[in-house]
Order: sequence, then structure tokens, then C-alpha cells
Amino acid sequence: MSGTHRIVVETGQALPELDWPGELADLTDAWPYLGPTWLAANERAMPEAKPWHTVAKRGHGELALLPGFVLTAPPAVDHDPRTYLGWQPPSGDSVCCGVDVAGAQSAAVDAMGEQAFLPTLLLGSPLGYRTEVAYNFWSPGLFAAMVERLVPAAFDAGIRSVVAPWIPDRAGNDALVAALREAGGHATFWGYEDYVTLSADSWDAHVAGLPTKKRQRVNADERRAAASGVEITRVDGADIRPHVSRIAELTCLNREKNGAGEQPEHIETILTGLLDARVDVRAYFGRLDGEIVASCVTLRKGDRLTPKWAGFDYARLGEHSGIYFAMVLNAPVRDAYAEGLHTVEFGAGAHEAKTLRGCQSRAVTTALVLADPALRPAAAELLDGFGAARRVAFGDAPPASQPRALTLLSNGGGACCGNG
Repeated sequence: MSGTHRIVVETGQALPELDWPGELADLTDAWPYLGPTWLAANERAMPEAKPWHTVAKRGHGELALLPGFVLTAPPAVDHDPRTYLGWQPPSGDSVCCGVDVAGAQSAAVDAMGEQAFLPTLLLGSPLGYRTEVAYNFWSPGLFAAMVERLVPAAFDAGIRSVVAPWIPDRAGNDALVAALREAGGHATFWGYEDYVTLSADSWDAHVAGLPTKKRQRVNADERRAAASGVEITRVDGADIRPHVSRIAELTCLNREKNGAGEQPEHIETILTGLLDARVDVRAYFGRLDGEIVASCVTLRKGDRLTPKWAGFDYARLGEHSGIYFAMVLNAPVRDAYAEGLHTVEFGAGAHEAKTLRGCQSRAVTTALVLADPALRPAAAELLDGFGAARRVAFGDAPPASQPRALTLLSNGGGACCGNG
């Protein structure tokens, strides 16, 4: 027999005890950002975020994990539920891959009051920009059972909102969105993440099989990178350790350039934790006159390669060196083909530039549940407004008749959210 009655769900939990080899064996298909190895490092990097994970078990060794973190004080803009209603903080910080929305929308969120949203339970991996369940068994009612347990428990514990910012449109995740709606929430479009399915026989065959304009862009990027004088090399595993601080520095430079913020200690803590756990980490470095002026860190798990942190010293490189594409897009795909992998997952950021070079895309959804039922209709309207603005910025819909700024931040040249 099978069914939700056999699933035992516990919420407000610590991480399951599972090392990296255990993740490879038991959570093979889960993103690296959603497993205990990454999340344990995330907990060390963000001590202000209280772990509040939801764990489902069935049978012997059957496990599902929906990560969660409680944030009490106003958090970084990417982790603040108000941001996904179109709110912009007085500091002017922007959410990853954000858009400028009408000031009236931000004022409407302010009018609801901070206490309507905080403390908040952020579902997923805050520094991995991923909201999804990591699991090794499936039941049609699995996600619903987890959400049905966690939302009331969160509100009973004094949490005022549950936000699931980054749910990718992958098989099964519609059940997660539906469960959050059923719990009283609302959902909207957030953006896109990009990936490449390695369906050709080799890198050369992959490039040859691209449509003409995309193939020409890839070849032009390679020519510009070669002419730049930058030497691109790859370093793996423990050999990355001496360069952790420089990777963090370059990544933060990239984030600042694209209107977003990042803390170097977050990157250093997580990257060091991954190396300590012997995760398959690779780093591409671009050196100019012997100095590291560009970096891209990727993680391999199973048959997927995931570029995560990318950073560039544009003061040294200039804006049109082609290094970004050669290092972040081409080098990982080339190596993934050589290793017989199936997919390279680039995540969000620089969406248009990636699709123009052959990437496929999947939509990402944000869902929000407020504890106060009286505020839910207003929140749903604001969430819809934010999603509509993002669709316009991504070119999916024509602008509204009333003019307003809908600029997509970091839609080319570099990634703002750290996912490649």
C-alpha cells in the first residue's frame, strides 16, 4: 500500500544527519543547495536565521526535506517577504534580478506594517535561491502533507508569514504551489532560470547544432576571450582553498555592479564548508598578468553541473572582454560534455544573454502565505502587481497603459543572484 497516511511529517526540525556521500546516494536528484551539506554551511553563514526544517519520512530510509529558516529582524532584501509584493527598502537595495515598480506599490506594503510579515519563515535555501523539496520517495500527497503540517505550526509559533520565493517549474512542483495556495497563500511569476541539456555528442557538435545567430555569438565570445589576454584555467577541490577570499571578493564586485548586495563571509563560509565535506567543487579562474581577475565556481552532483558563484574585476577586464561567457557558460558546458554529464544548471541572472547563446529556460514562482487572513486579499493584489511587472521586464507581456519604470536589473553581461 502507499498513501499519505504512511507519511510521518515533523516541522520545526534540525537537519537530517546525512553527509555528502549519503546525499549522493539518498538524495541523488536534489539540488546541492537543498541537501544537508549546503544547508549546514548556510546555517553557519547566517546565524540570524533560525533553522526550521520540515521533514517527512516513510518506511526505512525514505526521506523528504523542505528547508526553512525563520527570520525575525528585517532581513536582507532577497529574504524579505515584502520585497515580493513590490516593496523597496529605504536603503535602495534591490532583490536579485529585480525590477523597478511603482512607488505606490511599495507604500501600500509599508501601510500594512512590518508586523504583518515578520517574523517570516523562508522556505528553501536562502543563499542557494531555491525553494523545493529534496526527496527520495514520492507520493501524490507528499507536498500537500508537508505544507498542511508546516503552515499552521508556523503560525502557532508566532510566525507572521511563510514565503517560498523561488519554486522552479519542474515536475511535481506544481503540487507545492497548489498546497501553498490551499493553505491560504497566493503565487505569482518571479522570473526564469536557465539550463542546457547536453543532447549532442560533444561540445563541438553542440555549438555546430545551435541556430546560426546563437552559434555566431558563442564563437564571437570565444574569440574575444582569446584576444583579451586572459588565461582561463580550472582548479578542483582542495586546490581552491587558497583562493576562497578572492572568489568571494570578485563575486561581490559582480553583485554590486548589478545593483544587488552580497556578504563575502557568506560565500567564504559556504564554499569552505563544501570543500570540508569533499563536495565536487571546481573553480575556473581568469588570470591577467598573473592576477586572478575572474572566477566561476561550479558544483557537480550526479550527472548535473551547477555554476554558482561568478565574479569579475571589470576595472581590469573592461565591459566587453567576452570572459563572462567564455568562463561561466562555455567552459562548464565543454567540460560537462567531456565528462558525459546530462545537464548544466545556470540558475537565474543574465537570462536574455543566456537564451541568446542556446540556453533553455524554466519559469520560477513565488508564493506567500500571511498569518492574518484579513490581509491576504491585499497581499494577493500586490503580489500579482509585482509578478506582472516582472513579466513585462522579461518581455513576456506588453506594459500597462499607465507608464512606469520596469527595468530588469542584470538582464545581461553578468549574474546578480550568484547562480552563475
